[in-house]
Amino acid sequence: MTRVFGLLSSHGWMLGSVFAAVGVLLAALSTAPEVLLFKERLALSLFELDSDVELQPIDLTTHDGLVLRSWYHPPRAGKPVIVYFPGRAGDVIKKPRHLFNLAEQGYGLMLAGYRGYGGNPGRPSEDRLYRDATRLLEKVAENRLAPNGIVLYGYSMGTGIASYIAAHSKPVGVVLEAPFTSFRDIVGHNARQMPLFLVRSRFDTRSRYAAIDAPVLLLAGERDTVTPASFATLLASINETLSQLHVFPEASHDDMFEHGAWEVVSAFLGGLQELAIAPAAAMDGVGPILE
Repeated sequence: MTRVFGLLSSHGWMLGSVFAAVGVLLAALSTAPEVLLFKERLALSLFELDSDVELQPIDLTTHDGLVLRSWYHPPRAGKPVIVYFPGRAGDVIKKPRHLFNLAEQGYGLMLAGYRGYGGNPGRPSEDRLYRDATRLLEKVAENRLAPNGIVLYGYSMGTGIASYIAAHSKPVGVVLEAPFTSFRDIVGHNARQMPLFLVRSRFDTRSRYAAIDAPVLLLAGERDTVTPASFATLLASINETLSQLHVFPEASHDDMFEHGAWEVVSAFLGGLQELAIAPAAAMDGVGPILE
């Protein structure tokens, strides 16, 4: 009996170890897509001072007590403010040249700072990024930093945040550069071996795209292997009336402005200027922070 009990105890310990190992593996796998999503973020703020556009720091306190810094340039009279949400590497600190060209033409500029990026504290996640972006736009409204409205501009991962804010607010227009339908679709396209049930982050632009009640410019590169142009094409088909789709045959994920995107964006923003821009608060009528 003692021997049998010993065997059972030994086997039980082995089974417990196996279950524990499986649990650790599943936990690791469950966060693997998010690790890949956020792993290349830039932790320091190293501005490339190659423009005469002056930026003002804008600090806000988040729902969980962090102080995050974004950067703001005021608009000239009659111009909207472009609120820019960068990609997963946090390219806000690289100062995308085309945004500063637009600021030099009189557009306002708000470079949204993410938690965990550019010297900001905290760890990024989808819901936290949504909450932080919502708070930033509330601060824009409270301080009347965009008296002639906002244009939401997202690049790559930032398109998921921009589309969320656009569906819950009243922007003048929206620009989505290298957009995707959902993060799950990206994982399915780029990491087919990854079980999709492990993908917790959604960034589901497809599900909210129809709720955007503003002109949307979709920019895609035909040679983009990260967020294929088919993603942008699908989004455009959801709301053909408000969507303008431009696919650049020679462009990939990060070089569209070397292949004609500047002219397209300038024309789109110029068209918005011809619309009646009401000086309403950017976040009037904002819906639930989280879906």
